[in-house]
Amino acid sequence: MSAAAQARNASPENLAAYANTLFEEALAGPREQLGERLFRMSLTAWENPRLRPQLLEKIRAATTSDAGAAQLRDHFSALLVVRVGEVVKAPRLALNAVVTQIVGVIMLRYVMRMEPIASASVDQLVDTFAPTIQRWLDA
Repeated sequence: MSAAAQARNASPENLAAYANTLFEEALAGPREQLGERLFRMSLTAWENPRLRPQLLEKIRAATTSDAGAAQLRDHFSALLVVRVGEVVKAPRLALNAVVTQIVGVIMLRYVMRMEPIASASVDQLVDTFAPTIQRWLDA
């Protein structure tokens, strides 16, 4: 089943397994397109209306409690810093910059609903932000 099909069928009960499947798919493929795949993977999860409430709750928890912040920090660190770092061997600071790009768009689009990011298509966002993410991965 493709990542898009899994995104449509994903439910809050299997969020961790779904996220891991999307992440493994993002790591596979040509390295020069990794930034695009990682960014699209993140947006794919957030575009799922069944998952978005749970993801929003994780963001709220991260902004209102130390425990929530630690949980989200550990999640992003494990995936986008440690595991991606094993693939691309980029400096840790560059991998943290990848996290800032992804989390920043998530905050503006899904939490703050800032225009025009909130109403842009996923493809428009990928076209705009993936090249910067790829530059950090190539650092």
